[in-house]
Amino acid sequence: MKGFILSDNVFDGPQGTELHFWVKSEDGAIKLVFTGEKPVFFVENRSEFQSLQNSERRNLKLKAFNGSSVDGVYFRDYKSLMQGRDKLQNLGVRTYESDIRPNDRFLMERFINGSLEFAGPIKEINGVRTIVNPQIKRIDFVPEFSIMSLDIETSLGNDLYSIAIHQKGGGPEYKKVYMIGELEDQDGIEFFPDEKSLLIKFLKDFPSFDPDLFVGWHVIGFDLKFLERKCTQYGLKLSLGRDGSKVRISDRKGAGNFANINGRAIIDGPWALKLAFYSFENFKLDTVAKEVLGGGKDIESTGSDKVEEIQRRFHEDKLGLAKYNLLDCTLVLDIYEKLQLVDHLCKRVLYSGQLLDRLGMSSKAFDHVYLPLVHRKGHVAGNILDIQKDTTSLGGYVMEGQKGLHEHVIVLDFKSLYPTIIQTFKIDPISRLKGDVNPLTTVNGVNFSKTEHILPGIIENLLDQRKIAKSQNDGNLSQAVKILMNSFYGVMGSGGCRFYHADLPQSITQTGQWLLKESIRYIEENGHEVVYGDTDSLFIKLNFLEIGSKDKVSIDLAEKVTSHLSTLIERDFGVTSHLEMEFEKYFSKLFIPESRSSDKGAKKRYVGIIDHGNSTELYFSGMEFVRSDWTKVAKNFQYKLFEKFFADENIEGFIKDYVQELKDGHFDDLLIYKKRLSKGVDEYIKSNPPHVRAARMILEKKPDAFLKDIHYLWTRRGPIPSEFEPTDLDYQHYIDKQIAPLAQDVLKFLGRSFDDIVAGSQMTLF
Repeated sequence: MKGFILSDNVFDGPQGTELHFWVKSEDGAIKLVFTGEKPVFFVENRSEFQSLQNSERRNLKLKAFNGSSVDGVYFRDYKSLMQGRDKLQNLGVRTYESDIRPNDRFLMERFINGSLEFAGPIKEINGVRTIVNPQIKRIDFVPEFSIMSLDIETSLGNDLYSIAIHQKGGGPEYKKVYMIGELEDQDGIEFFPDEKSLLIKFLKDFPSFDPDLFVGWHVIGFDLKFLERKCTQYGLKLSLGRDGSKVRISDRKGAGNFANINGRAIIDGPWALKLAFYSFENFKLDTVAKEVLGGGKDIESTGSDKVEEIQRRFHEDKLGLAKYNLLDCTLVLDIYEKLQLVDHLCKRVLYSGQLLDRLGMSSKAFDHVYLPLVHRKGHVAGNILDIQKDTTSLGGYVMEGQKGLHEHVIVLDFKSLYPTIIQTFKIDPISRLKGDVNPLTTVNGVNFSKTEHILPGIIENLLDQRKIAKSQNDGNLSQAVKILMNSFYGVMGSGGCRFYHADLPQSITQTGQWLLKESIRYIEENGHEVVYGDTDSLFIKLNFLEIGSKDKVSIDLAEKVTSHLSTLIERDFGVTSHLEMEFEKYFSKLFIPESRSSDKGAKKRYVGIIDHGNSTELYFSGMEFVRSDWTKVAKNFQYKLFEKFFADENIEGFIKDYVQELKDGHFDDLLIYKKRLSKGVDEYIKSNPPHVRAARMILEKKPDAFLKDIHYLWTRRGPIPSEFEPTDLDYQHYIDKQIAPLAQDVLKFLGRSFDDIVAGSQMTLF
């Protein structure tokens, strides 16, 4: 049978460590149990210490990266391993790979990426279909899942009003609302006299729904945590596991809430969207639903108005509240379906090896694909906490932009620059270690082996898989491969990577800088002007006679750069180049503003008109229009300003009118600042920025409020939370801080001054 892993656990039983994997198979959910696995870490052969409890030390033909031979220390159970690790740490004895959990090691050493083929007799154990010690092998498999969307409604306090579920896929469709009330049960709505009886019935019904996946909007941090508190209050257990076990919720500082449910996976909406690189004005359900589906929630109010309407419906219109509650569940399912989120995440699992609720952990994904191959090369790796990050990588080369307005600019872009640098120059931890074997010396003077390496082969395989995905129009698979490949550079440059060495990220970035500079030199020597360059992209102005055949000229130029670099790399480094330059886009007009800190052209800030042939698009990069920490009044102003600027329209009249409308209160609903707290409010000691000042005001009124994104307005009293609805707005602040700097970007180029344009209207403020 084939199965996709939904959840896993490590248990120490009477016979030692057991690994439990819950899989969704073609024939429903099955629990796979593996016994006899001995958790292991490694120590240097020369390390002397008394035998650790429940362990066996064996000599192995493996070495650490420092060249020391190592022994394996095998334990009867995982608890003994952790105790042994702590004991050796206290003795000053270094261990290797003692931070890898047995379940992760079990899968990675068998090259199993989230799904597997298994065989063995199925037994009913404690009501659960179970196979003990099945035969397994790697396979790529994604089943049809039953997906439950769950949402609860509550009062502003601690009152539970209702629980709604909507389940689709892999079986019957369910829609149901459990609600407190005295009304007669109706189709899909069941009423209960109190919270306890509602919870008991929901928990009793739940096994018959038996979903594979839980989805929702902040479903862990709000819905499940609230239900867990309620169950505790009434002496109940939130038993949603396939084996009747409790939900286990944990809060990891800085990483949010996590939940483990035996036999099920939880995918929270905002987390999944961010993981798939979607961007919205905010990640509220109503905002996302309107943009993705074209329709939103039944109650569009926010803040206290929303709570008041929910309370009103609970007391006066319970059927209306049930409709609202269920619609939220349906909206979540519809968003997931429209964006193919589950398919996207499953494809990520099949390439990274990380289970659904652990995606995004790049260092763990790197371990999964890389570490087993390191073992097969005869080496073991260190623990992550033992890694000393000694320096920071320089980053990509960013050319100073030629400030001003440019016409007919093409953008050439390196395809997968950092992965193909790794592939071409054989940059990886093993090849650095074996740098004296058939060496290649990079531009920054580091030796890597041309023949002893791992990562270049992994990237070659991933690039081939991405080509297949593109040929099959499988966007999710293509993106899954791209995300994994592009993470390798970041991981190797991170102190959270057990393979970190400064030579790795520095060799990649400095080679990238050399490639971009060499490309600029070649292009300019061949008669073109480069007006800007950033990491992997070059902005090149076309000559007048080339404009009519811009596509052909651009493709030809990209091919010439690729060919030039290939010849150069083969001559100077003795390897085949995998680098490829391609034509990415064409700007009919491109504006690079002056830097706000010098008289040079800005870096990483530009705006232009992209010509798609049949349509055009106003494109912003690094400008305030695409930054989340600027107000809507500023973003709207900047967009309209460049529309008029590129169309050669009168911008002075527009600026003056926009300022006047702002002062007249026409944009009051566009003045909200939004800024995220990077730590707890009480941790801001040395500084007290505006959003923190606003957050402190909220906590004065609501001490238990959970604060993350702070919304505030600037008033004559300074920053005030927007939910306080202040009326003394400081329009001059918005003119000086949100409008003037954006206008000046263009006016400086035109030789005009913002102050001169608005001076007349400014007098009316006083």
